[in-house]
Amino acid sequence: MRSHADPLSAEHAFRGPFWRRSGFWRIALPIGAALAVIVALLVILQVTVGSNGSPNAAAGWGVTYPAAKPPKTVKLDPEAQRVATRFVRTAVARKNLDVAYRISGPGVREGMTLKQFLTGNIAVVPYKITKKTSASMKIDKSYATSAQLELYLVTPGHPGRDFFVDMVKKNGKWYVDGWGPRGTPPIPTDQGH
Repeated sequence: MRSHADPLSAEHAFRGPFWRRSGFWRIALPIGAALAVIVALLVILQVTVGSNGSPNAAAGWGVTYPAAKPPKTVKLDPEAQRVATRFVRTAVARKNLDVAYRISGPGVREGMTLKQFLTGNIAVVPYKITKKTSASMKIDKSYATSAQLELYLVTPGHPGRDFFVDMVKKNGKWYVDGWGPRGTPPIPTDQGH
């Protein structure tokens, strides 16, 4: 009579690793094939439909989001134009910087205190402003709580410059939140070499 087989017997020693056994592959192959089919279906679904159920042909791979509705355009508030003019006469000209600070938004203040702002080292590209300076304005965008303007400033004896002005309205008041030249300034060349 034979008792239970000893796991260390010669009979068990020659069976080999589990992946070489036929019983393993009878179970592993169908499971692997089923997983491959599921993954392929998920990839096809993601490519064709996307994650939110809308067609994904234009966007391709990845998550698709519904397009944001653009805000309704409105006529530029005259107060926004007055604030932009006051900003040019103060911050751009580097005069009455305390007034400029009060009409500057966080994009221009950049976390500066009034004392720091009064030094004149501010995030506003300066331009020579005199009583003879003329300005023309173009409205790029105008919404209920924001606007973008282009100002062309000309001071006699100085070349004219275009500037972008970003305006925001907070708590019923307009602020200049960005000021920068349109285009890029010329890069000086070293003509001596």
